[in-house]
Amino acid sequence: MELAEMLQDPEFRAQMRRAVAFNSAGGRPGEPRGRSLWFAKRLVDLVAPARERGIDPKGPGAEEVLRELFGDADRAEALERMTAGFDERLARYRELLSVVNRQPAPPHAEDFAWVVAALRARAGR
Repeated sequence: MELAEMLQDPEFRAQMRRAVAFNSAGGRPGEPRGRSLWFAKRLVDLVAPARERGIDPKGPGAEEVLRELFGDADRAEALERMTAGFDERLARYRELLSVVNRQPAPPHAEDFAWVVAALRARAGR
């Protein structure tokens, strides 16, 4: 029921469209698909160990993780992309979808939240 209600919500559907648009932005013709999956894996590979070591997303140690993840990309733009593709409702949608598909839930919600917090701390939001 919860999944059906989410899908009927026009605001949620608009948010999903924004997330898909941001995930596909910057793609070039002929470029292999799956870049967003690569990015998600890289994010988890970098952030999970940082979280386990207790690195505060608002602290100076987070900058090294962000640099590894985003290079010299504009942090405000990175924050916009991250928040378009990740928030609590989208994370819940992914959890519910995994139940329907009988697959394990994506384990990376805390890692994405950490990156958003780190970017917000640097973007002054």
